[in-house]
Amino acid sequence: MKKKLWVCLAFSTVLVFLTYVKADAAERMIVGYTTGDSASYQSLAAYHDYINSIATDTFAFDAKGNLIGEAPENQLSFAEKHQIKTWAVISNYNEAIQDFDGDLASAVMTNETNRKRFTDQLVSLAKGHGYDGINIDFEAVFPEERSGYTKFIQYISDILKREGIQTMVSVPAKSADDPEDDWSWPYDYGKIGAAADFVQVMTYDEHGSWSEPGSVCSMGWIKSSLEFAVEEISSDKVIMGIPSYGYDWDLTDQGNNTLKQWNEIRTLKNETGAKPKYDSGTASMTFSYVDQKRHQHVVWYENENTVEMKSRLTNDDHLAGVSVYSLGYESESFWQAVQKGTE
Repeated sequence: MKKKLWVCLAFSTVLVFLTYVKADAAERMIVGYTTGDSASYQSLAAYHDYINSIATDTFAFDAKGNLIGEAPENQLSFAEKHQIKTWAVISNYNEAIQDFDGDLASAVMTNETNRKRFTDQLVSLAKGHGYDGINIDFEAVFPEERSGYTKFIQYISDILKREGIQTMVSVPAKSADDPEDDWSWPYDYGKIGAAADFVQVMTYDEHGSWSEPGSVCSMGWIKSSLEFAVEEISSDKVIMGIPSYGYDWDLTDQGNNTLKQWNEIRTLKNETGAKPKYDSGTASMTFSYVDQKRHQHVVWYENENTVEMKSRLTNDDHLAGVSVYSLGYESESFWQAVQKGTE
């Protein structure tokens, strides 16, 4: 009798566990960042079965806190029809300087009038276009404004929450809180995570066109970044980033380093006859080629196998989900790899 009871209890425990795992996987967020161009819409239409959220990266703001940009209505209508959650990305990208602008962020964070105007417009934007949430993406925040940025996020999150609007904050990846690191120090993971509903850790651009050649998101770098993130933030709020692009470094002319989209890399491999190699140290792919000017190039990127491997970290660390930057030039095989990794 006791043995039968134990077997019954054990079976029930396993059944509950499997049900929990299945529910956890079903609820995992798969966020696709989109731009306002037609390529993003085409990817959304083609691959929407693989995602459950989109974040439309189409908004910025001026120094007085007025929002700039347009909501991509075709994307939002499609998302509503297919029950895909929507986020409005608000960044401090300044078109005039073609870069993220710390001064612009400061102007809105430190001035009470500007801050209120900015936040009021966030509420109007979300309600007017049916956005489920706001994704704040302030980059190049000044190191001395770490505390100010935290208070800014707390202020925005409190107001949005009262209006039934969720808040997601994008932060640079880091494996430690280092005051000497001007790029990542301004982001207090713990306090930002306590205030926001989700924190999107940008685990991409470890290397890029501005740096020496290397993996865009090496496995060790992602792991150390996520380990730090979940120490500071509840893991069910953390979203890890996966790039749908790589970089091409011109070793002869550094001014000619370029970002290459997923499908562009495939074309480049075919045109140059390059022979890609798997780099076990980073769990990324790389190849070299010589262009028509006889310039030596090296390319680093992800393929289906490495995307799947890295997406599995969402399960290993029990994360809220994974985000992809960005929709527009990827293939279905990319999304199949993300799906396999997050199952």
